[in-house]
This record gives sequence, C-alpha cells and structure tokens, in this order.
Amino acid sequence: MDQSDIEALFSARPKPLKDYLRPSLTTVNIDGRARSLALLSQSSLTIDLELTGAPQPILCVADSNGFIVRTVSAWLSHIGRQIGHSTTRGTVGHYGKTMSYLVRWIEKHPPMPNLSVDENILCLNRDDVLNWLDDMKAHGAKSTSTRHSREVCLYEFLDWLCTDDARNLRDMDHSPRGRDGKLGTITKKGGPKSPKYIDTQLVVSLLASFHNECERCMFHAQYDMGLRISELISLTLRDLPDDSRFDPSLEFIPICINGVKGRAENIKQRITLMSRAVLRRIKSYHNTIEYQLAAGWDFNDLEKPVFLTANQFKWQARNATKQFNAAAARAGLDEGIRPHWLRHGTAFSVLMSDEGKDYIDRMLIVQRMLGHSNLKTTEIYTQISPAMLDKLTKAGRRLNRLKEAETIRSESWLAPLRHKEHRGHIGK
Repeated sequence: MDQSDIEALFSARPKPLKDYLRPSLTTVNIDGRARSLALLSQSSLTIDLELTGAPQPILCVADSNGFIVRTVSAWLSHIGRQIGHSTTRGTVGHYGKTMSYLVRWIEKHPPMPNLSVDENILCLNRDDVLNWLDDMKAHGAKSTSTRHSREVCLYEFLDWLCTDDARNLRDMDHSPRGRDGKLGTITKKGGPKSPKYIDTQLVVSLLASFHNECERCMFHAQYDMGLRISELISLTLRDLPDDSRFDPSLEFIPICINGVKGRAENIKQRITLMSRAVLRRIKSYHNTIEYQLAAGWDFNDLEKPVFLTANQFKWQARNATKQFNAAAARAGLDEGIRPHWLRHGTAFSVLMSDEGKDYIDRMLIVQRMLGHSNLKTTEIYTQISPAMLDKLTKAGRRLNRLKEAETIRSESWLAPLRHKEHRGHIGK
C-alpha cells in the first residue's frame, strides 16, 4: 500500500455508520518517523505497511471507541501534505488536537443523536458551534484567544468540506459563518496583550533565586538579547560570536539567531545584540568542569548547547519554564510572571537606553533584536510613552545597557562552590 492508497482510505466519502465503522479497525498508529502504518484490529493483530516516497506524518482522529473519524482524518491528511510549504508539523498537530475536542463534544452532546460523528459534522450549524464553545469555556478554556483559535480551526475544516478535494460533503450556503461569511466568528479575537515592564532590580532578584549559575547565566542571556525561550535553549557553540574579531570599543556584539517563527518549517534568521558582559559570563560558565565534562559531547563540539541543565542535559522548553516559575516563586514575584516577560524587558531596556540618536532609532533596534517583521508589532511597547520612560530612568538619565548587564552579572553571579543543588532540580 503506498501513500496514495492510504489517503484514499481516509478521504472516501462518509457512508452510514453501519457501512464503514468496521469492528476490526480500531485505530491508526504511526511510529516516530512516520514510516509505517499500523492497523490494529480488535484481535490485537498488527500489520505493518511500509510507505513509499517521502515520509510525512499521517494524523487521524478516532472516536472514544477507537474508530477513525473519516472527515477529520481526511482533512488532516490534506493539510499534512502541505508541511514544509505553507504549514508546519506543529500546526497540523495543533489542528488535530482541536478536532479531537470537537469529536469528544459530539460524542457527549450529539446535535443529532441518531447520527454518527461524521454525519453530525456534516450537519453542524452556528448554534452547534456556539454550544461547543460554551462547553469548552465551562471545562477550562477560559481564554478568549484560545476559543477563538479553535473556532477558526473548525471553520477552516468545514470550509474544506465544501471543496472538490472533499467531494463537496458540505454546502457553503450552510456555513456557520453565513452564506457569504459575513457573520464572522462567534468568539471575537482580543487585542494584543500589554507588554510587561521589568527593571534591572527585578531581573537581579529573579536570577538570584535560581540555584545554579547555569540557570542564572541562561536567563540573563535571554534578557540581554531578547530571545524566545525556544531560541535560547537552541543556541549552540557554533552560534556564539568570536569577540576577538570585533573592535574592543564595541559594547555589544552581533549574534545570528535561528528564529522559530518563520513560515512553514523554514528558519527565520535574525541578528540581535549580545553585551560583552553576558558573553564573558557565558565563557566563565563554559570554563566550569561540569560544562566541559558534560557527557554526550566532545570537548570542542560546535553543536553542543550553549546552556545545559544543572545535571548537564540539554534543556527542554517545558523544563526551563518550570525552573523559571519555581525561581520566581522563591523570589516572591507575581505568580503570573513568565519567561517571555524577559523579552519584554529587553525592549524596554533598549527604549530607555542611550542607544541610537532618538526614540525612533531605539524602536528600530527593538524591532530588529526581537525579530518583528512588522514595526506595528513593535509598537505595543509605545503603550508606555517616551516621556514616561524618561521619568522611569534615574534623574532622567539614559540607561547604559552595558553597565546594566555588568550590574546584573556582578549581583547575581554564583560561584560553583556556592551552588545550592548539585544534581537535578530538587531545591525548593
């Protein structure tokens, strides 16, 4: 069976429940590399089918009995073929998860109890969508933006069902958004969230609450360069700039970052600035025995991560966030603080600094450092006016970011012998 045969399996026009929900087919599993298809029958018989051509993930959604929901699985197969072109693997997975929420809701509260899940999907109307949104809100989806994104995902799916690719299973005239789409979404998208203002002393207080220098150094670097947490933990030795190649009078050194918000799965590179103070701190951390003798990497391996955990493993975003939240709690900071706030702090630090000729210059620097494609994204930081930022600086003096970095380093640096934990993250 080749990939086209598998797609045909998923994209066939839904039939009445008794015609296509065969009790022998319960679920579809794909291994980590998406190179094989396993059909699991109720007799526990497993058949491995090798895929021909370039491997792509084949995602499907099953009901609570393990039967494939064919309309949803056909759509996921359709958008899965676009991975690397107009969408990403993560987006397809996110859509699949949203569709699984819809399937579970239909099973619990079927709009038409005598029909299958697939048949209910083909009959969904605006009232049904409203009931689904209300149910999600009642069961924990409190965020308006979360419900809005799930609603938009549903509409993309229902619109696809009206195309020739889906054999016109639905009629666009019966769209929950109205015949011409003018009804729009039920959940209105909120405006951009206000950025969080962070000053130098808050950064020092936060970093001082981490148990190890490897953690303090890493999050200081995030504040210094304005990186996303995923970009921070992905830095390798190859990415670090050689400061000897730059004029010693330069306070900041350019560093190339492999961004995570490029289109499809393409890397979106950008140049940001690293202070010499943070680069020295990183080099000092790299001179420790723990970092140099970390298992799994050669001594001068350029692919070695710049930052490792306290027990010398590669960081995962979830673990980094967990350690950040624990440190923030120990520091007595707002329980809502998140690593992304340090990125906001970078922006305000630049806007309050003596970099550039004027405020517009500093806005452009922030745009480049944070990797905003559009200056309008950067403009969220104008919610605090230039006049107010001047008042926030000491006696109206412009902030020198290199001195700020040196202050943070000197007040939060932790010598190896003063570490509060030596293995794992067990400190409280």
